[in-house]
Amino acid sequence: MSLRGIMVTGLGLLLVGCALPGKGLEMQNLFADKAARERALKIADISANSGNFLSAIDIYQKLLSKNKFDEDVLHALGSTYLKAGAPNEAVSVFENLEAMAPESTRPLIGLGRTHLFLYRPETAALYFAKAAELEPNNIEILSGRAIAEDMAGNHDEARKLYAAALDIAPDDLRIRNNAALSYLMEGEYEAAINSLKLLAFASESTPQIRQNLAMAYGLAGDEAAAVRISRLDLDPETADNNLKFYNLIRRMKDKNLLRRYLLGPRLDSTGAT
Repeated sequence: MSLRGIMVTGLGLLLVGCALPGKGLEMQNLFADKAARERALKIADISANSGNFLSAIDIYQKLLSKNKFDEDVLHALGSTYLKAGAPNEAVSVFENLEAMAPESTRPLIGLGRTHLFLYRPETAALYFAKAAELEPNNIEILSGRAIAEDMAGNHDEARKLYAAALDIAPDDLRIRNNAALSYLMEGEYEAAINSLKLLAFASESTPQIRQNLAMAYGLAGDEAAAVRISRLDLDPETADNNLKFYNLIRRMKDKNLLRRYLLGPRLDSTGAT
């Protein structure tokens, strides 16, 4: 009885659809547009991840020409601009998104990351603090605030924020790496080396983390270890040139120069700081 009732109901819905051919066509176009949008987003994502930023940006802009209020596309466009090293364009997009979605952390995080890229720690900290009011336990927000504090030379405050992030995500390699660099920037080489050694040879480690360990050894004056680690990923000439740079920074004792070298306008392949 119940099965028959469901079948009749379904037939009734179909008949209603047939009575309104214009409406049915509208729904078909809607589903077609959604499918096309999803395909375009996948292609753009693949393009951006492969470094073909211009193609990805072109796709996002074409999608926005159809719907300028598409928040997901706006966020993807802003993030891609940042990956491509175009922070001014990223700021414009994220500000537009913030005006559209004032209760969302995504544009605030995007603006915070962009101002970190521009080496504006005070401005970045304001956006991350505003985002933290909405999502206090978001590790991306905590990490962004920590980097801003490190940029400003407030390493004790940065470490508190890293510790809070690691309480939530203790295995996050990027946060653990950044926490180790906080010690490095303050001249606490042994603490930095001990932390980086735990990361540098893990199965999920990266050449960047190993080079950070090489730098820590170099700044601590252990040139043999610095060269040995550096040559795991670099050719001998590049490794030797890096060692000369580490020696220069060590002799200059310029913490601000070291901060700018480690935290200046530079992103990894994901666009994350």
